[in-house]
Amino acid sequence: MSSISTEAKVGLFVLVALIILGYMSFRVGEGGFGLKKKGYPVQVVLDSATGLEKDASVQIAGVEVGRVEDISLRDGKALVTLRIIPEITLAKDAEATIKAYGILGDKYVDIAPGTPGEERIEAGGQIARTGRQADIDKLLSELGAIAGDVMEVTASLKNTVGSVEGEENIRAIIHNTRVITEDLGRIVRQNDAKLSLMVENLSEASVEMRRAFATLNSIVEKVDRGEGTIGQLVENKEAFDNLNQSLASLRNITDKINRGEGSIGKLVNDEDTVENLNASLQSLGKSMEGIDRFVSKSEQFRTFLGYRGEYLFDSGDGKSYLDLTIRPKEDYFYVLGLVTDPRGERTVTDSTTNGETTRTESWEKNELLFTAQIGKRFKDIALRGGVFESTGGVGVDYFALDDRLKLTFEAFDFGSDRNAHLKTYAEYRLLKHIYLSAGWDDVISNEGGESPFIGFAIRFEDEDLKYLLGSVPIPK
Repeated sequence: MSSISTEAKVGLFVLVALIILGYMSFRVGEGGFGLKKKGYPVQVVLDSATGLEKDASVQIAGVEVGRVEDISLRDGKALVTLRIIPEITLAKDAEATIKAYGILGDKYVDIAPGTPGEERIEAGGQIARTGRQADIDKLLSELGAIAGDVMEVTASLKNTVGSVEGEENIRAIIHNTRVITEDLGRIVRQNDAKLSLMVENLSEASVEMRRAFATLNSIVEKVDRGEGTIGQLVENKEAFDNLNQSLASLRNITDKINRGEGSIGKLVNDEDTVENLNASLQSLGKSMEGIDRFVSKSEQFRTFLGYRGEYLFDSGDGKSYLDLTIRPKEDYFYVLGLVTDPRGERTVTDSTTNGETTRTESWEKNELLFTAQIGKRFKDIALRGGVFESTGGVGVDYFALDDRLKLTFEAFDFGSDRNAHLKTYAEYRLLKHIYLSAGWDDVISNEGGESPFIGFAIRFEDEDLKYLLGSVPIPK
């Protein structure tokens, strides 16, 4: 048997390869190796199917699940029929969108399969939801319009800036900018001293504030250690008991004053006594004129008469204070005064019935409250004790800014049936005789008496009192 020649072998191999290639092309053209015949049809209506061809790929998450079987026109819109492989289930809320492989690539249909568990689309059904297709032609048209606008703006700038007038305008802008910069530099140099002084004043004020807080912190630490009068009062039960006894004695005194007994009681309740006191004060004022010639200012008695009014925000009421302060020495002083409180004076009554004791509290409206205190000043701190609004109490004052600012804390009306009356406020001297204040009254009240307040005060010293008392007519 004669052997097959090399040429015949090559020709046979090429023939077999062409047969295989033709078969593969036929199967692929028929819809992806039988995909077109095996799947079920689903329809979708699109506003435009521009660029989409029959037999285009249908994908879910980038994986091919079908092909485009047919494209036709229905009521002015594109009716696209898809053939989906049987294993893929599409829900009623599935969404179809035409997309492209890149900007100029072939178009395909991308499907979002919808919510799992929802009712499925049967064969011959329709995908109701469609996504918006990016219109490349429209995008390119808009880009062309934008490019035309940019060219027009560029031409306009060229005509404006490139002309002689445009160059002059640019030079003027640069010149004006240089002038403004130079003026700003000159202003900064001229006011450098003022700015430095302002910064220095702020620094000094900060140092004073730190010093004030350090002093207050030192006082609190001493109180915590039981040092000083207030520390003994807080930590020492015996001192507290002694204070209670003193407060009880002071209460007896105030009761006698309210009944009009004694000199102070007559002063408060007897109008004749008040008139006689006015006459005595007038004589005292005239006598002080002679005393001033022999007694130095630091050693003589100094007298202060003041009125302070406060507005309580929570209750909407007003509270008034009339004080007479006598300072025999620079570091000792006495305070006598009257207070009008909108709540009046508190009275606690114990009654016993069938062996059971009941305590009741009542308020006597429109009652005048009495103040009688003694105090001592230690540099910037003054301690006070005595009668506060007809009850025993203590107070501390801190002075700053050459005594223009005073920070005050008071505690009085101690009792087992209610929380102590705590009051804190700040007072600032606005003018020579005018003061403004703000603070919080009855801070820890368990009876609803706590309230923020604002107020003002008027105070007169020796020379002012002598002038005022000398001009007041005395009734005859």
